[in-house]
Amino acid sequence: MSPETAARLVRVARGRSTEVARALADGEVSFDRGYELTRWADVALEPGLVDDTRRWDIAGLRRQLGRRRRIHPAEERRSFAARYLVVQPSLDESQWRLWGRLAGVDGSILVKALHQRADELPAAPAPGSLGQRRANALVSIAHDSLTTTSGDRSAAHLVTIFVDGERASSSRGQTGVSVAAGPPVGRRVLEEVLCGGTVEVTAVDQHGDIQPVGRRSSSLPPRLRRFILFRDGGCTADGCTSRYRLQPHHIRPRSAGGDDSPTNLTTLCWYHHHVVVHGMGYRIDPDTPPGRRRFHPPGLVPT
Repeated sequence: MSPETAARLVRVARGRSTEVARALADGEVSFDRGYELTRWADVALEPGLVDDTRRWDIAGLRRQLGRRRRIHPAEERRSFAARYLVVQPSLDESQWRLWGRLAGVDGSILVKALHQRADELPAAPAPGSLGQRRANALVSIAHDSLTTTSGDRSAAHLVTIFVDGERASSSRGQTGVSVAAGPPVGRRVLEEVLCGGTVEVTAVDQHGDIQPVGRRSSSLPPRLRRFILFRDGGCTADGCTSRYRLQPHHIRPRSAGGDDSPTNLTTLCWYHHHVVVHGMGYRIDPDTPPGRRRFHPPGLVPT
């Protein structure tokens, strides 16, 4: 048997409750239930334990036991001192893994915040898992922490992206694009930056010397941006009432020849813009009404 099973057997054999031992010997309770009752008796030896706890299943027994367990101040300090968060990128930083440990109250606060933010986000065209909803919530909370000093949550953050024009053009943006001192990114990320971010063009001559071209500027003029947000009055995705980080979006992407004319721009909330369009690969159906935009699934239209 495994060391874990052996340890459970030893703990049951050394249990303080003769009532639990008798119930196990008579086959009145299973071993798994007897183990949880033994733990209960070690915390609080109560008469009639077997009969009084029949209304709970094993999961319920564990919850009730957790409420009765004593937590000493030294244990609380150890739990707090053991907190950590690991953020591990892949070798090319195209994906990130997160895991860690928090003390009880801090963990419950984190989960509550993630669930609350996830519930505030609109529904996706294709239902996602709870883990995906939590990931979206975490990213949106991180965006909030980077809000500009003006408090304008609709403004896009400045992300410096370097593009090798020759490599990017020959691969349709699938290579030659990377974040400054960071990971390579694909065409969707580049499209999202061009859609509403701040652009700074830098050229390199044949000798490798930097030749700045123009000034840093928003990909959309501020006046045009304000007009689009005013005209639409909110997210134009069909049925969406979210006003979280409203952002202009190009219906026909710039990479596909789309321009900055008002007829090619529509307002989307952060979730439909960042997650549904640029993350999941959906495209706006240009034939849908301006105030009730619907989406083509990935692969249905050329990307």
